[in-house]
Amino acid sequence: MPIQFSKKQKLFIPISILAAILIFLGSVILYNSYEKIRTLQQLNEKIIFSTKIATAIHNLQKERGLSCGYILDKNSTFSVKLTEQKKETDHILSDLKNFVYTHTDIPEDEKKHILEAITPLESIRMLIQDQDLTYNEVIRSYTFMTETFLKMIAQLATTSHIPEITSEILAYSSLLYMKEYRGTERALGVTILSKHKEDIKANLLFNSILAMEKEKEKTFFTYASPSIQQLYRTLTQKPCFQKVNTIRNHILFHDLHIKKTNAVIWFDTITKTLNSLNLIGNTIQKEILLHIQSSLHDVRRIFITVNLLTVLSLLIFLLMIIALAKLIEEERRLRLVSDKYIISSVTDLKGKIIDVSQAFCEISGYTKEELIGKNHNIVRHPDMPKEVFRDLWHRISNGQGWSGKIKNLKKDGGYYWVYAHIEPLYNTKGEADSYISIRLDITESEELQEKVKEEEEKNRITRELMQQQSRLAQMGEMISMIAHQWRQPLTAITATTTTLHFKAQHGTLEQENVITLANRINELSQHLSATINDFRNFFKTNNHKQKTDFERILQSVLNIIESTLTSNHISLNIIKKDELTPLFTYENELKQVILNLIKNAEDALLEKKISDPKITIEIERNTFTVKDNAGGIPADILPHIFDPYFSTKMEKDGTGLGLYMSKIIVEEHCKGRLTVENDENGAVFKVILDQ
Repeated sequence: MPIQFSKKQKLFIPISILAAILIFLGSVILYNSYEKIRTLQQLNEKIIFSTKIATAIHNLQKERGLSCGYILDKNSTFSVKLTEQKKETDHILSDLKNFVYTHTDIPEDEKKHILEAITPLESIRMLIQDQDLTYNEVIRSYTFMTETFLKMIAQLATTSHIPEITSEILAYSSLLYMKEYRGTERALGVTILSKHKEDIKANLLFNSILAMEKEKEKTFFTYASPSIQQLYRTLTQKPCFQKVNTIRNHILFHDLHIKKTNAVIWFDTITKTLNSLNLIGNTIQKEILLHIQSSLHDVRRIFITVNLLTVLSLLIFLLMIIALAKLIEEERRLRLVSDKYIISSVTDLKGKIIDVSQAFCEISGYTKEELIGKNHNIVRHPDMPKEVFRDLWHRISNGQGWSGKIKNLKKDGGYYWVYAHIEPLYNTKGEADSYISIRLDITESEELQEKVKEEEEKNRITRELMQQQSRLAQMGEMISMIAHQWRQPLTAITATTTTLHFKAQHGTLEQENVITLANRINELSQHLSATINDFRNFFKTNNHKQKTDFERILQSVLNIIESTLTSNHISLNIIKKDELTPLFTYENELKQVILNLIKNAEDALLEKKISDPKITIEIERNTFTVKDNAGGIPADILPHIFDPYFSTKMEKDGTGLGLYMSKIIVEEHCKGRLTVENDENGAVFKVILDQ
């Protein structure tokens, strides 16, 4: 029989594994931190050790240069300086030996190399004193000691695991090598300047040393920090560096006017540059030690933090075990709540119900016993399209999820709406073996949406009736305008026919008169016919957009209203500010809006009996503006000017729909804006189309 794990065991196993992983990781981090601390401490000691080695190198380099000068020119200056330098070198080397003997952490092979390097020094000095060595042998003997020390410092870079410190060590060792080559240059320069004749071999070696010095300078700049590079550039601008370059050029170009006394000047001058480079080396050493201390501080902090976290993880592990029992109990309670309030069901791959929640039973009216084993179609409502379920089965059978609204059938014949999400469930082999559905009851929301749709339909019908009412009101005003336009032509036709009748009665009717009068009647009739066409086109139903522009729309409106404006002595000023923007919109609806705006301006001017009534129309790209000089709209009325059934002309049979419908047409149909404001003269209405 296979082992059966309880719920507690199933939860405890992964938690235990996680805790073990955390403790293991903590131990690894602690070990690594400890190793880093130990390595940094060792590196710190080695850097301190390297400062003593660097001091020894500096003094041996100086003694090497003085020894070359002493061999080639027993000048009292070189002799005195060499004696003093030997004492200084002995003091430094003695301090180095004491440091080596007292520090047990220095490896034995390093101690051996140091002692082996400085042991021959006394023998070399005796040979120099007896003039038994050439300048080449002197340089080679001292260089052996300095290079032994330099190799030890160069190896420090391999012990650093922090890139910034490694770069500084590389810059430091490059600087020391550069100093070594400059020290050799000092010895060779003393040699060349002390000789009475040209030494080709010494000059070639001098050239070679300069090249190697330049290479090390490039390496130094590669690894040195910006602050150290700046310090180097500043110090190398000193006069002593410039003077060294001058003497160096004399040596390189075999200037025969150089006197032997220049050997002392050369030694002193180049020694000053070496002292400056030594200052840079000391600065780099300090920076390295500061970075080591900073890194030690950071690693120690991590070490302490990880220690605390490891202890805390053990405590948390114990607390988790205590909380685990409570969690299992809480899960049991949540399952009960889920079963009671979440509408869910599980079916096999053919749609047969395997399990349902109590909430599913309550909303459908069925018991669990009535549902389990039945096909899910038991709650399918006949109103649901078959295409929905075809799409549903296509998706879930292909391993995809499906979400959507479903109308379900209750046991009592009623219905309910749910938002369902259905997904496949997979077994341990990764094969789908059932489907789970989670549902949200949205019956109230759907019924509310249905009511909203009904209200929207009612509002649409009401709006259409209001629009029709507005159009009828406009038609009434249009008929009045047409009647006004027809008076003069009808009067002229009446007068013409009366003339014909009179002349016919008196026998004075001539053919030429008949033709003239008939043509006059025909012209007047065509004018009346054109007026009817304008009226008919103006109110022609046109539910599709067409290409037009504001100038064309205005001209159509003026064909109808211009004569009434003229008869009422209202001056019309049309300003075209820019090239017209082509519009693709509902032309006839915009005509009604613009006619309404101009007619409102006319009514305001007549109502207020303005002595010099004016209407100004401005067309600018996609903006149409109507202004009047009737004094403007009162401030308390202005916010309500576009409200339905709000009118300032009720006493004159105003419907209160003109501006309301105009705003609906512009903003909802034509996707633009209709605005109103007052300027210093009167009201300003703007139609702005976002084309």
